[in-house]
Amino acid sequence: MSAATVALLFAGCGNDDNELPDNWNGEIRLSSGVAVQQTRANSGDVPDKQIAGGQKVGIYVSKADGETADYTGYSNVSAKADGNGNFSDYSTMYYPQSGKGVKIAAYHPYNDGTADEYDFIVAEDQRTHVADYYNSDLLYSAATEFARSSNACALTFEHKLCKITYTLKVGVGVSSVEDATVEIVNVEKAVTFNRKTGAVTDVQSGNSPKGDVKLGEYGAIIAPQPVTQGTKLLKITLSAAAGGGVFYHTKADDTTFEKGNLYHYTITVNATGLNVTSEITPWNKQDKSGTAEME
Repeated sequence: MSAATVALLFAGCGNDDNELPDNWNGEIRLSSGVAVQQTRANSGDVPDKQIAGGQKVGIYVSKADGETADYTGYSNVSAKADGNGNFSDYSTMYYPQSGKGVKIAAYHPYNDGTADEYDFIVAEDQRTHVADYYNSDLLYSAATEFARSSNACALTFEHKLCKITYTLKVGVGVSSVEDATVEIVNVEKAVTFNRKTGAVTDVQSGNSPKGDVKLGEYGAIIAPQPVTQGTKLLKITLSAAAGGGVFYHTKADDTTFEKGNLYHYTITVNATGLNVTSEITPWNKQDKSGTAEME
């Protein structure tokens, strides 16, 4: 399955005075761009079309293949995005004096810990706490070799987790779905992530027990995981103004949420239960349907 991507452009320059008039000293320059390869199912200006302002990425720079010079590179350098394709607040990094290029890898969100591998846990409430939504979007760009050059070098980030979005519709016997709460219930929230290699291992229930994750305007991000038949998956709670009521959608078959995919649910709320359809797109399209009962 293909994965949704966002791209960062890392621009470097040669140290030939005739080539560049800006007194470049061999530093690695950073800027960002976006390569969106699929249609988003979200409404509004979805923030994962660009790394949001104030968010930080971690950067690793190492020797290019065949480099013989003593070049130590840079480890876990943080850079702050401004939401408009630019970066700031990062330490200056340089190409090796040998004239060779470098390998660059990166990840998001930034972690200032010392361990390469750590437990990554998504936020439980991604509804109104937008920062928690951003910080739940685990991204990784594999180490890529770039020649020393003034041309921009694009790093492509892959979504390592999966995303759930929804559309709520008023059905029979329901006056409104405004201010309803939508949750993915009893799901795994954690994975083990290696920020140097990008490896994501199985979900870690022992470190972060299963729980509910609230969806907001931008949906929510959860760990890739299997969901067995008979599992309650969606919980819809109507507001008091709409008469209240709690509805569940239970899986009729086994399903696996795959990394890099976006799962969009269209939920029609009826007084007697829910009608649910879903589609999957890269964030390999597949339609499903299901029913739900009120409790």
